[in-house]
Amino acid sequence: MTRNLVLAAASALLVQWAHASKPTSYIDIHLITSFSTTGSLETGYLFRIPASESNFAGSPPKGPKWATHSALTGGTSSGKDPDNLASKTSNRVKVDDHPQRRLKLPPDSDEFLCNESKGAADYTNPAGNAASAVFDSDTLLSGYEGTYVLVPRGHCTFEAKARSAQRLGALGVIVRNTLDSKYRLLNETEDDRFDTTYGPHWSNTKWPVEQRDYDCGDNGASNKFGLRAEVDASQFAFAPNAPYYGAVNDPLLTGPAVDGNLCAQAANVDSFEGRCPSERCLLTGRNATDDGTMLEACCAWDLFLRMSTDGDDDGDAVPQEEEEDITIPALFVTMENGEELYDLVVDAGRNSERGDSVQFVNVVPYQRWYPSVHYSSIVVWLLAVVTLGVSAYASAVEYRSSWKKISKAVNDGVLVFQTGNTDANATGRERANTEDTVDLADETLGELELVTPEVEMTNQASENGGTSAAIPSERPSFTIDDAEADDFVGNPNPTSPKPGDGTSNGAEDSDSMTNESLTNDSSFEPVDEEQQPPSEAASPSTPRQQRSQSSTAETQNMELNAFHAVMFVVAASCFLFILFFFKQKNVIRVFYGLAGSVAMNQVVFYPLYVLLCSRFLPDRISSKAQANAFGNLPGCRGHYFKWIDVVSSATGYAVALAWIVVGFSTAQPMTNAYYWVIQDVIGVCFCVLILGVIHINMIMVATILLSFLFIYDVFYVLISPMIFGSSVMLDVASGGANGIDPTFCEKYPSDSRCPGTFAPLPMLLAIPWFNDFRGGFSMIGLGDIILPGLLISFAARFDAARGLMKKCSRISSIRSGENAADDETDAAGESSSSTGGSSRNHYHLGRVKASLFHGYFGPLMIAYGIGLLVAYIAVWATNRGQPALLYLVPACLGTTLFLGWRRRELSDLWVGPKAMRKANKMVAMAGRIPEARAVAAREANNNVAETSSVV
Repeated sequence: MTRNLVLAAASALLVQWAHASKPTSYIDIHLITSFSTTGSLETGYLFRIPASESNFAGSPPKGPKWATHSALTGGTSSGKDPDNLASKTSNRVKVDDHPQRRLKLPPDSDEFLCNESKGAADYTNPAGNAASAVFDSDTLLSGYEGTYVLVPRGHCTFEAKARSAQRLGALGVIVRNTLDSKYRLLNETEDDRFDTTYGPHWSNTKWPVEQRDYDCGDNGASNKFGLRAEVDASQFAFAPNAPYYGAVNDPLLTGPAVDGNLCAQAANVDSFEGRCPSERCLLTGRNATDDGTMLEACCAWDLFLRMSTDGDDDGDAVPQEEEEDITIPALFVTMENGEELYDLVVDAGRNSERGDSVQFVNVVPYQRWYPSVHYSSIVVWLLAVVTLGVSAYASAVEYRSSWKKISKAVNDGVLVFQTGNTDANATGRERANTEDTVDLADETLGELELVTPEVEMTNQASENGGTSAAIPSERPSFTIDDAEADDFVGNPNPTSPKPGDGTSNGAEDSDSMTNESLTNDSSFEPVDEEQQPPSEAASPSTPRQQRSQSSTAETQNMELNAFHAVMFVVAASCFLFILFFFKQKNVIRVFYGLAGSVAMNQVVFYPLYVLLCSRFLPDRISSKAQANAFGNLPGCRGHYFKWIDVVSSATGYAVALAWIVVGFSTAQPMTNAYYWVIQDVIGVCFCVLILGVIHINMIMVATILLSFLFIYDVFYVLISPMIFGSSVMLDVASGGANGIDPTFCEKYPSDSRCPGTFAPLPMLLAIPWFNDFRGGFSMIGLGDIILPGLLISFAARFDAARGLMKKCSRISSIRSGENAADDETDAAGESSSSTGGSSRNHYHLGRVKASLFHGYFGPLMIAYGIGLLVAYIAVWATNRGQPALLYLVPACLGTTLFLGWRRRELSDLWVGPKAMRKANKMVAMAGRIPEARAVAAREANNNVAETSSVV
């Protein structure tokens, strides 16, 4: 049950994006030169830089697929090649979709675009005093209309910068990372000065954080990242109310040693560029010497990040819900690229001041290409539908296999049919007369009786004449009482008598169907089975039969009732909260892997090895595989451990343990093909086993269970963010990050906190997004397969039970000759179908149509597939996770109730179909047929012995 609670906890359908801070956009850089003397205009493509986006602003236009490998609006970095966009224009990509925009620096009066957040400006009121320095007093224009603004990071939130740029009329904002942005004042009202007597002492300064912002590493270690240096404090400037003066200090900590980087000059390492790829250092705030004359500096990280919303922490008095939406793109560039871009704009402005020409920088931002529709989503949808269909169909195997046993037993005379009488005075709503219904008169069969056929033995006394003896044996019977009609297949508390405890139920009745009448009726053709000699049935079991007895023992199924349904949802909610608050997904991964080894052994490896042994290995090796293993070891005697059991179990554990190891090896194991393939295999095996063990036998229980689960899924996916700040279901299913910064594991993948951090909860089917730089994956929780699957499994078993009843009722029809005309018609149809290919095709198409649209199993599978498809479309349209049961429950449960109402079977399905109760009698009888055969064989041997003694 615990396993099922975990599956229910992961029942939300979602598409999960990777947390990695990867560049999601590109920016093509162009230098425009206008010569005043000739009036000519030169446009030159320079280079392109990567950038990352935000989660609060708009996005630039999406670039074509070919722009992933080459610049959209330029050829090579030299700019000599023709414009790629112009030369590769297609119907999908137009030049007008990617116009060039001028890049400008912020106003001198608002260098960081933070005046609004601090209350020093209001760009929504251009005529105001605070905004007069930016807007023209006559036109009330800022001069930033239709441009992009290059803004340094720091002093206020990303969202505040983007909102101010939008109010200035800009079409986009580019935030460049800086060293200066890593330092802040804890209290900006206090002065924070540099004490030259006792060295730097900045109690009011918030310094950069180790590992997040910089890494001191180990200078003595080879091929390691990070370094530490001691720099002269007197070289730096520290102004009041500014713990770090970036305009002066940044150049002293940037670039290689030849450019004056004090950190590179002081670091005692072989290669500064190799140990510090950013070529930039940060002051840590720790004195390198006691007198404070030397400061510690370490290598700075320079990575991309996805700018996040500030909530209502932007510094202004406007509530977050009243803030205007930011529609312009907001992009983030690294310190290296940002500084290069900044220098280019500054140089272009200086060149324009000379008077000979006017220079400015244009940018063309565009998103990196990614597929709009992921084939992995289609594969996951198909995998979920096929898994559910196979699992539900396999859950009804008892009814299908029972008919094979019954038909052969009837032919052999082991099973005798007695026609019963229907209740002519039965009342109730009349059932619809359609192909999908079976008349109750057909379902109310007579009693089936297991008997030992009479054995006649003749002994010739002499060649010329002699005596013969025919000694009929008494025929012990094995019948089922009416009480058995209330038991379902696999009920853990059956009321049916044990084999051999029943009494004869009229074996000598005149309505009994004898073996002779069945075998002489040509219209009845039971399913063929391999004939087994009587001697073999009475002989000791073979090793293969012993293995069958030990491994394929009858599984005790669990029938859910209304109380189970309610408690299941309550327990699943409690378990979900435990996973949400305590983040024990690693424990779940270990238990899931160990349980998965057992599931794979039963569903995959053991059947596979049996098939290999029977078809591809010699009989000598196959018999050894079926031989007892460890039989002579203490404690193992009396237990059947076959070598094939040992090998299949060992394979399951080896595969599962390797899966667990991979899961704890990387921060995102879903990038490893072995991990997600084995996880999907385990998930499919769980679906097959659970739907084969847990059954719902009435629509009332299914309605209660799925209705509560509908509310459960919607609440924990859509409503819980309003209460807990995030979706409980999505957080649990996606794995969460346990408070770890995503960029931390990019920088320190071997840290003990990182392995498996961003892996989703394993109780799902997942396939990565192929050909997508974002590295996400499509997935569906196993609960979204198993929980609706309980209803669909019921439909499959009901259809199979009704099919078994039809076949058994045909025995009575054949005996009484009621359907003789129908049999002739069927025979004529079969003859006609055998004469032409079109008739055969029509016959097969009819069978396919009947399986899809008749009964309940086919329509429910179609409803499930459509409901799941609509859920995926909702994920694609809303770009957020969706509660799959929101779509699956109405589709599946609604289809069942509608079909039951339309066929006038709803009342019967609501409390448990009578057809299933009757069919369960057949299944119980079929299970006792082997014992009846054994009894018949023993009686035959006894009769032979008695006849020989008489003669």
